[in-house]
Amino acid sequence: MGKKFPLDAVVFDMDGLLLDSERRSQEILLISAAQVGAPLSAEVSLGLVGKNSVDGPKYLEQHLGSAALVNDLLRTFVGLYDAEIEQGRIPLKKGVADVLDTLDEFKIPRAIATSTATERARRKLERLSVLHRFDAVIGGDQVVHGKPSPDIYLKACLTIGHSPAGSLACEDSPAGLEAATRAGLRTVLVPDLIEPTEQSRALAWRVVRDLTEVSRLIRAEFDV
Repeated sequence: MGKKFPLDAVVFDMDGLLLDSERRSQEILLISAAQVGAPLSAEVSLGLVGKNSVDGPKYLEQHLGSAALVNDLLRTFVGLYDAEIEQGRIPLKKGVADVLDTLDEFKIPRAIATSTATERARRKLERLSVLHRFDAVIGGDQVVHGKPSPDIYLKACLTIGHSPAGSLACEDSPAGLEAATRAGLRTVLVPDLIEPTEQSRALAWRVVRDLTEVSRLIRAEFDV
């Protein structure tokens, strides 16, 4: 039994890929905007997907024109969203158990590379009882440049001791897809809120519907 391609490690995005969180996050962001009087459209809100805690506020300020208003908006959002996490309203997405079981079977290391701050990410994963199944969690606060820069994927690969060329990335957003590809990983795109463009499809190694299909791809690499 031999691998068709190098497959030494897998690096996952988190929100929108492992956690079915983006839809609820978008809803809460718009609710928060209404509460603080911020003129935030659904289109602008969607542009936050994949941005970290540094780039996200900058993006919002460009559209809302006020740092104070952005601070009020994000403070309100964090309070409402944290309550969702603690109450267990952010479920795992389809296929998470399948792909993690497959990685366990073939003893493949895995990490998370998320724009979410590290401790916040760990809390979300712990709440869903999957934190222990990852060898490392790299949050957006651990790198200077967020996605689509390759920094977070390079750090994830370095942390678990495997080269980008031998690693597979799983992403749901265009920014994440670009980051992983620029870092040198083969990337599987699993679209969530944002439909893939022709450019995204050309950049991705594969485009699939869910993580169950990712599990099948990994098994195919091992000829099983």
